[in-house]
This record gives sequence, C-alpha cells and structure tokens, in this order.
Amino acid sequence: MTTPTPLLLSSRILKFSGCALLATTTACSSAPDYPEYDLAGDIPRHYQAHYVSDGPVIDGDLSDLAWRKADWTANFIQLGGATVSRPRLQSRAKMLWDREYLYLGVWMVDSALKSQPLASLSFDGLSVYVTADAESGAHHLIMMEPGGQIADHTVHGDSEGSQLEPLMGMQHGVTLSGTLDQPGDSDKGWWAEIALPWKSLTSEEQASVQRAGAQWRVNLVREEQAWSPYFAHELNDAELWGKVELVR
Repeated sequence: MTTPTPLLLSSRILKFSGCALLATTTACSSAPDYPEYDLAGDIPRHYQAHYVSDGPVIDGDLSDLAWRKADWTANFIQLGGATVSRPRLQSRAKMLWDREYLYLGVWMVDSALKSQPLASLSFDGLSVYVTADAESGAHHLIMMEPGGQIADHTVHGDSEGSQLEPLMGMQHGVTLSGTLDQPGDSDKGWWAEIALPWKSLTSEEQASVQRAGAQWRVNLVREEQAWSPYFAHELNDAELWGKVELVR
C-alpha cells in the first residue's frame, strides 16, 4: 500500500490504493422513478433509516427483501444547490441499519460505464461522507467506482489531520446494468452497496451500539451532484450533510 500524501478533501486530491471487486453485468435491481420535484424537503436533507433484523447481502444487488423497507432519497442535485428538476444523470440512495452496520445502496444512471482510478483529480464515481459529530471535523470518506475499486479515508479532526485508515469490516459490492469499458455501447447505470460497521465508524468516546433516535450526518456525491447540496461551503462541511435518523 502506498503512503498517502496530505490532501485537501474539497478538491479531492487523494492518493489511494484500491482492492479489486468483480462487477457483474446483469442488473438485478429496479431503478427508481424520477420524483415530481427533486428539491422537495429541507436542506440539509433529512432521511429516516429503518432498522432491519436481517441485513441485506452485500453484493451490489438491491433486490434483497431488506431493501423493500427503505425509501429512496430525493435525487442528487447540483453541488451548489441549483434548482433543476431533473439532473443530467439521476442518482438516488437507500439506507438501513442493524446492530452491526449502517447500510447504503445507491443507484446511479450512467450511459457509458467505465472504470476510474481513485486517485484521479477528475474522479466522478461515488463518494460517501459519514460522521457522528458534524462539529468536530472528524469524518470518514469512502470512494467507489463502477469497476469495483474502493478506498476509504479517515479525518480525525482539524487539529489531527487526515490519514489512510481502512474501515475494518466494511463490505461492498457493485452491480452493472451494461458493460464496463466498452465505448460506443449504451449502458443504463450501476448500483453500489456498502455496509459500514458501527464499531469502525465510532471513536473510543462514542458508543458502538446504536439505538433508535441516534442521528448521523451523511452525504453522497457523484458527477458534481450531491444528495445534500453544500452551496458555497466546503464539501467537507458536515453541517450541510444530510441528517440520517435511525428509526425502528
């Protein structure tokens, strides 16, 4: 593994090494419909993640019975919050939780599926930001691309800097609706499915066992669009990330 260089998260100057994952070419999940209004609701976004006793199998297939309990988020919109009803490329997500994991499933329209280097400054795959404390500056960043590579980065707070620190126990999977790295064909998109273990998301001062009513801050970003836009603020300003409440 290469030694990471210091980075500025807002410009995504990242040095990562990824682990390969085989991505299938058969779509097993149903893509969500466009909502009538993408900007309905509050900013930051709000979402209620339901508890499941049997979590989904993490293979990139969102047709598991558990996912039926989860609502789709609103469409991702432009990072700056521009009021467009339908973004160029649709992206939506679902979230669930149990005693061990926070689950995320994301559908992303893409007519030209291609693998992407995670260290690229032009990376436009999926970026997931997660924190339990929006004020501390400490958070986790997970990056994923259609080829199945994944990398994670932990920021311990403004005073302690950032470093490559794998989330032990994290699971992930990708499913493609189309073919990877085949120019000229017509693809539909891809699904990303991630299970983030609570014990790796929480610090020593935080309880690793989650309870209903707990609130986490989450943002999902791809193709210059975000689930919860941040306007003129920095991308890593967690105060504008979505508020995810754990409910039972």
